[in-house]
Parts: sequence; structure tokens; C-alpha cells
Amino acid sequence: MLRAAYVYANPRGALAEAVVRGDAPDTGLLGQNHLGELGIDARIHEPALRRRERARGLRHRLTWNARELTLPWELRDADVVCTPLAGLLPLAARLRRRPRVVVLNISLCTTFDRSSRARQRLLSASLRSAARIVCFASAQRERLLEQTGLPPERVETVVLGLDERFYRPAGPPAADGYVLAVGRDLARDYATFARAVDGLGRRTVLVASARNLEGLTLPRNVETRIDVGYGELRELYAGAGCVVVPTRREDFPLGADCSGQTVLLDAMAMGRPVVLSERSTLADYVRPGVTAVTVPPEEPRVLRDALERVLGDNALAAELGAAGRRLVEERHTTRQLAAALAPLLRAAAV
Repeated sequence: MLRAAYVYANPRGALAEAVVRGDAPDTGLLGQNHLGELGIDARIHEPALRRRERARGLRHRLTWNARELTLPWELRDADVVCTPLAGLLPLAARLRRRPRVVVLNISLCTTFDRSSRARQRLLSASLRSAARIVCFASAQRERLLEQTGLPPERVETVVLGLDERFYRPAGPPAADGYVLAVGRDLARDYATFARAVDGLGRRTVLVASARNLEGLTLPRNVETRIDVGYGELRELYAGAGCVVVPTRREDFPLGADCSGQTVLLDAMAMGRPVVLSERSTLADYVRPGVTAVTVPPEEPRVLRDALERVLGDNALAAELGAAGRRLVEERHTTRQLAAALAPLLRAAAV
């Protein structure tokens, strides 16, 4: 049986345990827990340099990068490693001659653009040492190829999956449901969102991290929830009349390459209508006007009009929610993600 190690950017052990208990969605495991059904022994590995309590300051920065250098020697029995860690790990694994590395592209494109030329050359060299690079959007793949000149045959596109059993519809959207925005990524645009919902006449809930709210003035009708748990988040989705995914323009230098993907899928899985900012990296995930309403980014008046349209038309809201749920079931579950990754892991290990 093929032996695969999953190494995430941040610890996933506690999440894996919560998934087993049914207390959390398995979305963040990125298909790992379903690969056994496909004949791959996939296990989570926590880097030795990051297993203890999170370091701070200089020690944090040093161990954040150094962990990639020691991982190939820690993963003695793994045939392949599946990971978003791409700065040094592929190079180190090539030096040791194992394991083969499959890189999951979370924010490589944004990181590349923000980096010095020296770091860009290092990142390109590291990616060339990987057996495969997996992008989660067609546009993300094209951007990475333009940036790095990597061989196209080694860069794949696989659509993200989520836990559709954890997030499932709890009836149709409530006619008087609140407006809900969710997301902690730095590419979220809550300034535009705040202007759009100011005076909307509908209760509004914003779920984010404290860093997302720095320097932001929110209107009176907006309640904030900071870093909520999975159970509470699911309840918030259930009570929403509309979910908004506001993101910055694609040239914004911070955040994930595909900001908004996970929340978009969560909301669709819950059968809730979605209004989201247009982004090329979301094109693989939405059918405009069918599964969601799309608007130009950073346009509060247009966003306001879209919200009023969805909130004022119960039939439209129900149709969008139902279509979104169907799309999730058709192609965006974590089992489907695992099925797409399995042949790539096998090919990489050869």
C-alpha cells in the first residue's frame, strides 16, 4: 500500500480528533481521511520543530522555515508527502532522494509576487523539485505557470472539497434571516461590506478575526463574532438569509490566492444564497446567477443592490441555495477531493 504523509502549515491533530467525534468538518484535512478507502495509507505528520507550544518572535520565524529542512529525515517510511510547504521541503526531499513531494498551492502566487527576486528564484527552484503541484483553481494554475515557468504537465488543477455531511441544509433560507459574512483571510474586503450594509434594515453578522477589523468602522446594524467554533458557525449559516463573500481585487498583495473558496462552499452546502465578489479563482466554483450572485469587487453600491435583490425575493434565495447544494454534492465534497488527489499521489511516488 502506498504510504503518504500529510504535513499541513499548522497543526491538524486536534482537528482530526474533532472530525472523528463529529464536532468539526473534515474540510481542513484536504482529503487525507478518505484516502484509506482508496488504498492509500495517509497519515498526518506534525514537524518535530513545531510539535510543542507555538514559539514566538525569532524562534517562531526560525522553526517555521527550518521544519522544512528536517522533514525528509523525519518521514522515513513515507513514499510521498502531500503538503502546502513549498519553500524548502521539495529541495530537501530531493537532496535525501525521498519522499516525493506533492505541493498543495494555497498562497504560492501571492507569496511569489510579494517576494524579492532572490526568494522568487529559490521558490521556483524548490517547486521544480516537487513531483507535482496542485492548484485549487484553473486561474491559479495559469498564474503560477506565468510566474515560474514550471513545466505545465507537472502543475495540476483540482477543485476543493468540503464536508457536505457536517454542513447540510436546515430548511430553506428564512425570509427574515440576517446577512452573514464569514472569513479571516486578509484578502477579505470588510470595508466595502460595511458600506454596503449600512442602513440596510436587516440584522448583519460578521464572523472574522480581530485583525480583519483593525481600523474598520462598522455600522450599528453589524454584530461581530470573533474566531467562532465550527458548531456555532454552522448555526450561524443555518439562520442566515444571505451569505456574503466580499474580497479585494485580485492584485491585492495579501491573503490566500483563492480567498473565499471555503466559505462559498460552506454556504452552498448549507443551502444558503450567496453574494460574492468576482474573482477568477472562484470561477471553477460558481455558476453566476444560478448558484450565486456575483458582483465586481470593491463596489459597495453594486453589492448593496445585489443584497437587496436576494433578500427581497424569497423564491430567488431558495433557488440559489438549492442549486448551490446540488453543485456541492456533484463535485465539491472531500471524498471527491481525495479521489482526485489519489492518482496524483500514486503517479508522484513512481
